[in-house]
Amino acid sequence: MSSAPSKVSALALQALAIPLVYHSLGLHEYELFLLLTGVLATISLAQLGAGPGLTQGIVNAHAQNDHIREGILLGAAFRLVAGVALLGGGGILGAIRLFPITFLFGPAFLHDRAQILSLANPCVFALVLQIVSGIVDSALAGYQELVFTNVGTALANSLSIVLLMVVCKASPNITSFVLVMYGVPAISRLGNLLLLFKRRPYLLSGLVQSGRGCYGVLLHVGLAFWAIQVASTIEQQSGTFILAHLASTRDTDIFSLIYKTISIAGAVVSMFTLPLWPAFTDALARHDNAWIFRSYIKIRRLLTVYSCVAGLIMMVAGQWIFQHVMKIDASGYRALFLIIGLYFIANTWSHLFYITMMGTGVIWQVAGVAIAENILMVALALLLVPRFGSSGMGLAYLLASLLLPSWILPRMMSKAIPQVSPRSEITAH
Repeated sequence: MSSAPSKVSALALQALAIPLVYHSLGLHEYELFLLLTGVLATISLAQLGAGPGLTQGIVNAHAQNDHIREGILLGAAFRLVAGVALLGGGGILGAIRLFPITFLFGPAFLHDRAQILSLANPCVFALVLQIVSGIVDSALAGYQELVFTNVGTALANSLSIVLLMVVCKASPNITSFVLVMYGVPAISRLGNLLLLFKRRPYLLSGLVQSGRGCYGVLLHVGLAFWAIQVASTIEQQSGTFILAHLASTRDTDIFSLIYKTISIAGAVVSMFTLPLWPAFTDALARHDNAWIFRSYIKIRRLLTVYSCVAGLIMMVAGQWIFQHVMKIDASGYRALFLIIGLYFIANTWSHLFYITMMGTGVIWQVAGVAIAENILMVALALLLVPRFGSSGMGLAYLLASLLLPSWILPRMMSKAIPQVSPRSEITAH
């Protein structure tokens, strides 16, 4: 219930941001906005999965009523993420200054070096702040208190919507848009951190204690999640970068707009799936295996219906929505809408497999499949984009989602689910 307003406000923010930012900046500036935030989003890899590692660590420590360890884990996670995020941010700023602009952003930005350099610093600051503050969400997930995260997110999204409209009317520019969309969420997380310390004051002592024994625990779990995060970053950003180098500016912008639109529908999916993996982990720690099996079956039925409906809307009415609701000319992209609609159905199906197996401890296997899937997607894109443009990029996403996960994930699940199903417990007894 708390996730609903969080995701609805996120949908409203994205639905408003896509046409507002696009029309305010224009084709060239909007492509630069996409590419710049894409380059800087690689800083998120600096988290090294410490957040998910913290969630799992707190779940286990809390189940054992080990308050001291909870605090030490939280302090260690903050220090680890902050240090590596700063190094990652510095590395990105150095790369932007050392490498040719055309290498990172494509030939269309040959003469925009000065502008890109001026934009990089505030963008890096906003994204580093977002990554470090994300540790708060991971801690709350470990305590099964995602309601605080969801309420804070809903408030932050509402504030971002107001600020976005103000910026568009007053002085639309890339820096302001980045700060509004990436910097504001850190405010709600700071509030949640203060509330967390108020409810659990024993956590404060952990911030000043040595976390020597905890870094290994965080990284052991975290490296697998880091690999999954790498795969997610490849999936979310490679379409824009490949098209920027191999296709036209219009192809790049239209594909990114369609992909962002279907990602809004994906936010509804995450409303059900994101709380699942920490809840599954918590249930395993408390030996409530039957609940995991029942929850998985119910969520699978719900998401199957939803993904088919959303995918069909994209295939049948997506182009009309772009033309008449968002006022974006998407003529000539009918095939891309069809492909992305099919991709959403396939991706939702595999996403639930990924989340379930992450929660039941099959983390490294999930990471391997996710990395392989997105490497295959990039390889297919390099072959298809020169011939089919944005439709080739969409085909690369769809084919990679079908060719690998469609046969390997069910086999992995058949091994994972019996381990947590009621039938397995009867067999064991």
